[in-house]
Amino acid sequence: MPTAAECQTKDEVRSEIDRIDAVLVALLAERFGFVRRMAELKRAPSDAYDEDRIEAVLGLVRREAEKHGLDVELAESLWRRLIEWNIAFEERSIGRIAEP
Repeated sequence: MPTAAECQTKDEVRSEIDRIDAVLVALLAERFGFVRRMAELKRAPSDAYDEDRIEAVLGLVRREAEKHGLDVELAESLWRRLIEWNIAFEERSIGRIAEP
């Protein structure tokens, strides 16, 4: 795996971006498995929104982004969208599970 600086052509850069995208998708799928399990463990749709947990996750993301040289605002924006989607998924799922 070459570093970004070692890539000499656009095709090499694109190939590495594609490789990383595949890894990111696999990681997001793994993460979503835990989101799905969390929805199974929660009792009411209102349990899907947890402000303290959201802030803890965003704090971790900001720290990790800074540590790895990723734009913190970009990372936070991406995770906020991911969290919003997860909350909506959990609310829908918990509602179905709670129905008699």
